[in-house]
Amino acid sequence: MRPWFLVVEQKPGSAAYNMAVDEFLFQACRPHKDSFLRLYSWDCPSFSFGATQRIERAVDLSRVKELQCAYVRRLTGGKTVLHNHEITYAVATASRHFINESDLFTSYRDISLVLINALDAVGVKAALAGAAASSLVRSDLPCFSFPSSHEIEVGGKKIIGSAQKRDQFALLQHGSIPLSMDYELYAAGTAFNAADIRNKMLTLSEAANCSEGEMIAALIKAFADFSGADLEKYVFSEDDLRIINELERKYSSQDWNHMR
Repeated sequence: MRPWFLVVEQKPGSAAYNMAVDEFLFQACRPHKDSFLRLYSWDCPSFSFGATQRIERAVDLSRVKELQCAYVRRLTGGKTVLHNHEITYAVATASRHFINESDLFTSYRDISLVLINALDAVGVKAALAGAAASSLVRSDLPCFSFPSSHEIEVGGKKIIGSAQKRDQFALLQHGSIPLSMDYELYAAGTAFNAADIRNKMLTLSEAANCSEGEMIAALIKAFADFSGADLEKYVFSEDDLRIINELERKYSSQDWNHMR
């Protein structure tokens, strides 16, 4: 197995920047069948929604703007997430294990199992969720209002929300690990009920007494154990940053975010 590369963002990024880097890694992993783990955060409360969702159903855009939150359409599927005080992970890989030997659901499960190992290391006993009702899957309910198949829950409450983009050459899976949650803000931006979200999800601070740094270290170790080697630090080159800047313009554009 080829070594995995590690990108730990030292500064919070904008919604457009964060999605641009994830798409860049989705393309960069292909030539040599590489794998990347990226860990990052957001510079302001930001709503992200799935690639195929209609923006007017995914978010209450007038309220999102009124509350001075950012918003962005992801490359991946899934439902609306409020990114605020959290650790976000992204896995981009073209490794044979994920592409030649597994399908979407198997790869989703395999990555979730690594995340469960990381949670276990900080004292959180988590499990894979079962299949969600088809009516929920087809709905525009917020991501953390119900668990999808192979997502991660603690005591029946969702603790990590993930989404994947996959083709025949590579996959990108990224997800939100909330350290805490502003339930009223999440509800306002999605025209949903705050109490219903609170009853369906759990944050890391509610589940364990661990720091952000301890959770990051646990994630790195869990993926290193999975890969069988220490992760190699990856530094963006000038060419990388040029491509990322171009993609950032895409994720900032109305053409992308408001497309039908």
